[in-house]
Amino acid sequence: MLRKLLGKVEAGRFGRALAGLQAGWQWEVRHRVFVARGVELRGKVKYSSKVYSVSISPKGASCSCDDFINRGVLCMHIAFVAMAELSHEAAERSAHRQVQEVRAGQ
Repeated sequence: MLRKLLGKVEAGRFGRALAGLQAGWQWEVRHRVFVARGVELRGKVKYSSKVYSVSISPKGASCSCDDFINRGVLCMHIAFVAMAELSHEAAERSAHRQVQEVRAGQ
């Protein structure tokens, strides 16, 4: 679901989201629930003195930024959250694999 969402993000916004990930923007998760068709997420994106509320679910995504509100496009904050969540999932899988490898090698 998150990869599919990222595929719909315009290239410039995608690039700015990736730059935000590398710059250490913060994603504060307030709500993460796994549902049949993906995940429901709600929280805040924080960087500099800016804070934006972002929601993502199988039904769609929204953000409190002007880009989303005025243009109705998938903004860099939504893309950033999708990237951050995919990164989190990958780290969880990697940590789980390392624990299994240690147990197998004992």
